[in-house]
Amino acid sequence: ENGFKGAGLKHISKDFIENIEIPLPDLQTQQKIANILDKADELRQYNQQLIEKYDALTQSLFLDMFGDSVKNEKGWKIVQVENIASPEKHSIKAGPFGSSLKKEYYVEKGYKIYGQEQVIKDDMTYGNYYIDENKYKELESCIVNEGDVLVSLVGTYGKISVIPKEFEPGIINPRLMKISPNKDIIRPDFLKFLLQSSHVEKQLKSHSRGGTMDIINVGIIRKIFIPLPSITIQNQFAEQIKIIEAQKQQAKEALAKSELVFQGLLQQAFNGELN
Repeated sequence: ENGFKGAGLKHISKDFIENIEIPLPDLQTQQKIANILDKADELRQYNQQLIEKYDALTQSLFLDMFGDSVKNEKGWKIVQVENIASPEKHSIKAGPFGSSLKKEYYVEKGYKIYGQEQVIKDDMTYGNYYIDENKYKELESCIVNEGDVLVSLVGTYGKISVIPKEFEPGIINPRLMKISPNKDIIRPDFLKFLLQSSHVEKQLKSHSRGGTMDIINVGIIRKIFIPLPSITIQNQFAEQIKIIEAQKQQAKEALAKSELVFQGLLQQAFNGELN
């Protein structure tokens, strides 16, 4: 720390770098440490590749059952997203204006605010921002319900989540939109899969300025075209996806463990404890 000038890393002096003391085992020990780290890294990469293969398997299953969404060889009914929304009011809705949800309205416990952090992690239990009952009622058009599909609108399109059976009552924030699907004609998890597909991504890029998809709005999403097979076939697809997702979850847990092992070994190596 004595080599720092100010708080940033920009000002580390040359002398400081030259005088850093590092453990230097003999070459044979260095090779042994490198081999251990390589093995740990191989395991980490294997688990990552396994996850990617499960994703590819899901895409392959979709193509096998439903065909190419653009060519539509199987003759599915093609509808716009707004046609599969629940008939209830506010079934397709963006979060409130930022001025309606300033941090001064946050409380320690109450009704949850769902935002990009939950959708990016695909975990509705994450986070702890809340509003009181009065603000919740004021923003009732933004209230979430079981089966609502949440779409990230700013900078992270493709991050999409479904509100599960058990969840904390709450609302979406300005960076999300919700789609309450008509469950008589489309499954929420099937809609999520469609909205994450390359077919939808191409449509969104054609609607976006410069094709960057940095900001997607509700008007664009409403007009996206998607195939609409029967609920029976959607159910068959969902059952097979459930099996793949269970395997993928195991691979994710294995990846997390292998990452911890790798980082632990790396720390030991830096501390001169790995020999």
